[in-house]
Amino acid sequence: MTLQEHLVRTTQRSLDDLVRSAQAVPAEHQSWEPGGSARSVLSQMQEVAASGAWFLPLVREGRAPGIEEHKSSAQAYVSVEECVHAARASIGELCHEIASYPDEKLDLEVTLPFGGGMTLTMADVLGLAHWNLVYHLGQINQIQLLLGDAEMH
Repeated sequence: MTLQEHLVRTTQRSLDDLVRSAQAVPAEHQSWEPGGSARSVLSQMQEVAASGAWFLPLVREGRAPGIEEHKSSAQAYVSVEECVHAARASIGELCHEIASYPDEKLDLEVTLPFGGGMTLTMADVLGLAHWNLVYHLGQINQIQLLLGDAEMH
């Protein structure tokens, strides 16, 4: 199995896990912000819905698009179900790009505008979508626990 195949497989599995957990949160709690300031399930799913489109230019061209544009497009999704549909499409397109990424470019480096500038290899970049999905899965699982749901969905 190639790195690209592994990343596609783990990214798709993480999306499935995330969707299952988000859909398990009752509709009346999907917009709830724990503590009044933490992000809701809907907010996190909005980011996930738009994330494939954000990662595509990074994989295709080695450039990170603007964060503000990403946040704006994410807010266009008004329900978790809309987010799920959009996430499956955008992450699917991203996985297609990851699967066809050439081995000879895996060592190329790109600097991202996070944390004062973060330099990663393209091999690392190809795994960012998976990392992001797992990050949001943990946040949604924490919300489930706060709502009294300890089941692993």
